[in-house]
Amino acid sequence: MKPLIGAVRLIWTFGFAALLVVAVAGILLWGYALVGLGAWERFELEEGVQAGDWLWIDGQPIYYDEWGPENGPTVVLVHGYAVEGSSIWQTTSQELGGAGLRVIALDLRGFGRSGRDLTPDYGLRSQADMLAKALNELYVREATLVGHGWGSGVVLQLAAEQPQFVGRVVLLAPLLDDGLPPLWRQVIKLPHLGPAVAWAVSSGGPVWRASHIQNFGNPEAIPRGYWDWVSPPTRIQGTAEALRMMALSPADDNLPDTLSMIDMPILMLLGQEDHRVSQESVEEMAAQLGDAQMVLVAGAGHALQIEQAGEVNARIADFALRGVR
Repeated sequence: MKPLIGAVRLIWTFGFAALLVVAVAGILLWGYALVGLGAWERFELEEGVQAGDWLWIDGQPIYYDEWGPENGPTVVLVHGYAVEGSSIWQTTSQELGGAGLRVIALDLRGFGRSGRDLTPDYGLRSQADMLAKALNELYVREATLVGHGWGSGVVLQLAAEQPQFVGRVVLLAPLLDDGLPPLWRQVIKLPHLGPAVAWAVSSGGPVWRASHIQNFGNPEAIPRGYWDWVSPPTRIQGTAEALRMMALSPADDNLPDTLSMIDMPILMLLGQEDHRVSQESVEEMAAQLGDAQMVLVAGAGHALQIEQAGEVNARIADFALRGVR
């Protein structure tokens, strides 16, 4: 009996010690993240901006930029769930503009250079409504809308409910949710710990860079200057708290139930090495949409518009111009 009691005590001691180590490490990491967050977020929205402009939509500044001829067929680029926002279209926008298209790249609310709304109102429908108001201000109708990742959900919600803005749809690695693991989403919701974790993982902190690299099938394909494109928006004041508000935002969309209502031509592109979006999920979405064509892009991960820019841009341009040639 005594050996058994001794073994139990030993296990309890080691277990308690391990728990204590984890707790201390967690507190130290939290403290580091809080200090790091305070030193990191120092920029205003307009810091370092050399082009583009802002629209005021529902009292919030919404950033956009344009390329190409004003009278060309319009393509609207909608980024995914990443704080760098429209900077992911750095190459796409220039090449499509050079192909004779009027290209508009916007930052959704809370992303890129757009305002950090500190209320939990970041659902797909809310973002789609904001996008519709921005397109109305820019006199856009029947455009080709290109959505990447979670931005595909914003585009599809807009196409289902306000189709006057949408003539064609391109979906790159489409997702209908933010892709956050459930545990991270719950942690980010916490009032004090949440912003620190959001910074560390999603907005410029020590894990953020590593998570970005995972978007590429081949990390060596990351172009020179990429980190200079995507880093500045992470330093805008209020970014981590805005990410917490996104995690707290209730679902307000009616996808995928309304996918069958969308009857415009749709092109779906997926990187063969995408670790975030499965081919099966895209094929299932394509079947629900009806008039949809799916293409696998070799040698690309989730960031296929950067990793295989030539092929992706050529396919978008051909698809957007198909109805006007």
